[in-house]
Amino acid sequence: MLVYLEVTLTDAQVKAAKPALKTARLSDAGGLHLEVNPQGGKYWVWRHRFPPMRAGKPQDYRIGPYPKVSLKKAREVRDEQKRRLYEEGINPCLAKKQNKIERYRPAQVLTFESVAREWHEIKTQGKWGERHSNDVLQKLVRDILPMIGPIEIRNITTPDCLGILRRIEKRQSLEQAKRTLGVVSQVCDYACALGYLSSNPAHPLRREAPIKQTKDNHPAIKWEELPELINALNTNEVGSDPLTRNGLRLLMLTFPRTNELIAAAWDEINWTEKIWTVPAERMKGARGSRKEHLIPLSDKALEIFKELYEITGPDGYIFKSMRTKTGYMSNNTMNMALKRMGFDKRMCGHGFRSFAMTNIQEKLKISLRIAKRQHAHIEENKVTAAYNRAEYLDERIDMMNKWAALLVEQGLK
Repeated sequence: MLVYLEVTLTDAQVKAAKPALKTARLSDAGGLHLEVNPQGGKYWVWRHRFPPMRAGKPQDYRIGPYPKVSLKKAREVRDEQKRRLYEEGINPCLAKKQNKIERYRPAQVLTFESVAREWHEIKTQGKWGERHSNDVLQKLVRDILPMIGPIEIRNITTPDCLGILRRIEKRQSLEQAKRTLGVVSQVCDYACALGYLSSNPAHPLRREAPIKQTKDNHPAIKWEELPELINALNTNEVGSDPLTRNGLRLLMLTFPRTNELIAAAWDEINWTEKIWTVPAERMKGARGSRKEHLIPLSDKALEIFKELYEITGPDGYIFKSMRTKTGYMSNNTMNMALKRMGFDKRMCGHGFRSFAMTNIQEKLKISLRIAKRQHAHIEENKVTAAYNRAEYLDERIDMMNKWAALLVEQGLK
């Protein structure tokens, strides 16, 4: 129990204050008190309310011991804390506690990994699509973080970055090495922007990076080879399952991107309007700029979808798979089927797009603008790009019907 003695304090009184049987407080103006314990110890305390009103809770702000803190200094602290309380609404006791926690908290070590993951999270929440975000994360986890992840960001050196580059080069993955170095450089640029680094240690390695591979990643057959491919599809001597075989036929007839086809769901097909609507989130492009894409379906394409409906309908994914985490066919299934059919390095799933683009113009004399729009290529001109999803839809319906008729004429069943 505290005993309050109301007196006007002077330096002499503070110095002469004697201990009593119980802790006592000698009051000064404005809530300042000198607390004297039975052992003779003296401590300055400022008593106030928070919030600063009659209903506020009484609190003690402990300033410091006397004589280390003089009467004059104690009054200065009281006045400053009182100003912060009334003018800024700051709770002096809570602020003091938080400052003490910060003072004794161990300094955070900023490693390359912590900065890289922060950078990746910010980019993912921005315009990055899910596929690109996962690709970058894979590069970090597989090749970058095992090498330099634990190193403090300010200690990252050019030789550290070079080690990552050389490690990937040993696998003969030259393009992967170049792209992974790009990820390291972007993380370091981010660190520079935040003041963690004074310069980017990966920049000098740009000349050391492998030359970009010129290998054609999307091979496509020539028109003269089409009968061979159609015959392989029709006879199915390699024994492709119905989903894979029909998927290849639909790639030929509708030429979407492979991932747009394999992840298709039955509720995307409008049987009456003969339209397949690919949702915006599955389209290629930066987040926020993607739009849903309409694919007109010819009678032949609808016939194939009906065959698939008997297998996987009426709901869920069209190309269902129990063997994948996604629940639909693997992205590599179509390419493996083409390889077994004898078209390795001559044709791939994505190759149907360039094959159609070229031959729709050459064989059907269709305008490039209409063909590109059906390929979901966005115009660079901002005014043109603002057109709605049904842009040139009538012309595209006619084009898709003519394209299907041409393929049937070549023997497609």
